[in-house]
Amino acid sequence: MAHTAACDYAGLENALQSADADCGAAESHGLLCGICCAAGKADTAPWLEHILGAGNTLSAAAQNCHELLAELYAATLQHLNDNDLGLELLLPGDDAPLALRSRALGQWCQGFLYGLALGGVREEGGQPGTIPEIMRDFYEISQPGFDHDADDETEEAAYMEIVEYVRMSVLLCYEELQPLHTPATGPLH
Repeated sequence: MAHTAACDYAGLENALQSADADCGAAESHGLLCGICCAAGKADTAPWLEHILGAGNTLSAAAQNCHELLAELYAATLQHLNDNDLGLELLLPGDDAPLALRSRALGQWCQGFLYGLALGGVREEGGQPGTIPEIMRDFYEISQPGFDHDADDETEEAAYMEIVEYVRMSVLLCYEELQPLHTPATGPLH
């Protein structure tokens, strides 16, 4: 869960901090996934402006971020559209403290919800299937969390289950909101 394609969490987080970006790696990836679920693909200009801030595109640090974010964009679209369910959330690695990983997961979910909203998806908008329930769950996950005992295997297992729930929920949202973009999984009848 530490990387998505060529873009890894720590590398993007450092690049975003160097560029004085408005959000971190986890929130940036969540935002991208939310926009893609809502719209089928993301217009990169508003996404980049939201992440880097208006007018923050000319510095060398911002250009480096732009390159990393372009890689993340390409990999994310590929994973949302493949049959292998290969999407990975861009989160800190398993060696990071559980509190940091949980906070990043909350930021990821916050970004995802904002991305859905940017794409016109609202909970009260009569969304299909399980979208409203997923949105409520993501909102709960995005709220300030719990104290974590780094040695508690139960909390570690719970975190891993929540990450998998979020990952599969994103794929389900994409399938429900973009059914024509999702490749067929079996023979046509």
